[in-house]
Amino acid sequence: MSVLYDVEEEKKYTYAKKINCTNCGAQFPDLRLLNSKLRRKEPDMDLRPRFQFVDSLKYGVTSCPFCGFSAPIKNFEHLSSLQQKRIREKITSQFMQREPLSGETIDYATAMGQYELALVCAMVMEVPLSEQAHLCLQLSWLIRGRLEEADAEPGLLEDDLYKQLQEKEERYYRQAYDSLSKAFTQEDFPICGMDQSTFDYLLAVMSFHFKEYDLAVRYCGNVVQEKGVSAKLKDKALMLKDEILAEKKASEEA
Repeated sequence: MSVLYDVEEEKKYTYAKKINCTNCGAQFPDLRLLNSKLRRKEPDMDLRPRFQFVDSLKYGVTSCPFCGFSAPIKNFEHLSSLQQKRIREKITSQFMQREPLSGETIDYATAMGQYELALVCAMVMEVPLSEQAHLCLQLSWLIRGRLEEADAEPGLLEDDLYKQLQEKEERYYRQAYDSLSKAFTQEDFPICGMDQSTFDYLLAVMSFHFKEYDLAVRYCGNVVQEKGVSAKLKDKALMLKDEILAEKKASEEA
């Protein structure tokens, strides 16, 4: 039986940090990664990050167990008075307090719950559409990681739950794609920390996933034609374009 991530190994890359909630002021422990120790691996085609021994995505959100305020780590300390008012009215008023994190690692189910709460908070706070889209994308990546874990450890998930997670992954991926496409026309770069060429490449991969072949080819072309783009990204876009055209031809001949 092959385990995708070993919990004992993962513990070597985490530490507990005391956090003061920006919304309610309560102090609680949050698990963070020792980024300097992480060893990066080749990302997925759609830029999902990968590291040896640990899925970094599980540690990307801070979630207050007392009031429910949740946000990506980099945004957790930034809360305007208006956003705080909205969080307290729409989130905290209905939130059931839970026990703070006590272990040395975060499992996928817990991480997904934190990200889903962060997405609800983001919508309540009316943050830019791209930030909401990025949370949807990360959620789909998290679910992908959980499914990969189940593939590596047969019997970990019941068949019904596995299928539900597959469907959920697809829904979040679709929501991310639609929102990122819309943000592309409304927001200035960088978007989600990406320059336009990287963003074009991501949209190419996602539109290819949804079989929007012509649009995917166009996004690839944008990457290849843009000046100043790294040779590595151009090569990836060219290889992706060939794959898109091959699948489009096969689908037309079927």
